[in-house]
Amino acid sequence: MKLTDRQMTPRKWAQALLVILAFFAIDFAVIYPFHRAYLLTHPYRHPVELTEAQTGTPVERVTFQATDGVELVGWFVPNPASRATIISSHGLGANGTGTWDAVQFLHDAGFNLFLFDHRGHGQSGGRFTTLGPLEVRDFLGAVDYVRSRPEVDSERIGAYGCSMGAGVVIGAAAQSPHIQAVVADSVFADLGDVVRRMGTVWVRGSNLSFSWGQPMLWAAWLWTGQNLDAYEPVALISRISPRPVLLIHGELDNGACTVANARALYAAAGEPTTLWIVPGAGHCEAHQIASIEYEERVLATFRQLLPAGKGEECDCHR
Repeated sequence: MKLTDRQMTPRKWAQALLVILAFFAIDFAVIYPFHRAYLLTHPYRHPVELTEAQTGTPVERVTFQATDGVELVGWFVPNPASRATIISSHGLGANGTGTWDAVQFLHDAGFNLFLFDHRGHGQSGGRFTTLGPLEVRDFLGAVDYVRSRPEVDSERIGAYGCSMGAGVVIGAAAQSPHIQAVVADSVFADLGDVVRRMGTVWVRGSNLSFSWGQPMLWAAWLWTGQNLDAYEPVALISRISPRPVLLIHGELDNGACTVANARALYAAAGEPTTLWIVPGAGHCEAHQIASIEYEERVLATFRQLLPAGKGEECDCHR
């Protein structure tokens, strides 16, 4: 039918316009948040190896299982000086090997390190990520694995995580008494609120905004079978006490994770918990902005896991 067709009466034009508007409304309300939720729960994989050439020290590539049976890939970096071990949890869309630069100072200070790819990331199994609830099962599987190694003291295990990984280590430590100390950098308090903030769009030049966050949460449930809205580290963190927790957050980090989140977690936590807001730092930038103080604070949290006299002599600030 041509635009000049005389049969196109005003009524037919109105009907055609309604069809077009309905299409855009469906796209706006359903298709777009459904697609956003897919991208969120199905991040692009970065399968990267960790080798002795990168670390300057022996590395053992291993496979192990999450507590629900998902096959995962990890790297054990031993330190003959100690049987204490730190397990690192990476952020969304990242991988285990990518955390080496962030935690190498812990190895230099006398710890074994265990890095691994969460489900749906890197070389590990799993078709998707849930940004926290199922990833806790990955971390608990990592705890079980390192406890099975003869060179690891099962009572000297610490947990380190940044961003998604920070939320994971809080949830894991709340469940596992074998995790003796926790460092959570750039953490969130409520995963549902994170998704809502990620789905918020601001109208330029005004204070008006709208959000695809709730439709994204519904769509994420369809993609993963998990209610992301139910995962709340703020409701779990008190269970970690009396084990030490260090919460780190950048002063400028107010996107998906916020300073208010960090303060809420600190308020909900038991003792001993420390909150460090890092001036001038954005998301997961505290180590870069204040490297010496960062490493001192993290080591102070984990040093109790080392035998007496260990970890004091290391020059970790290269």
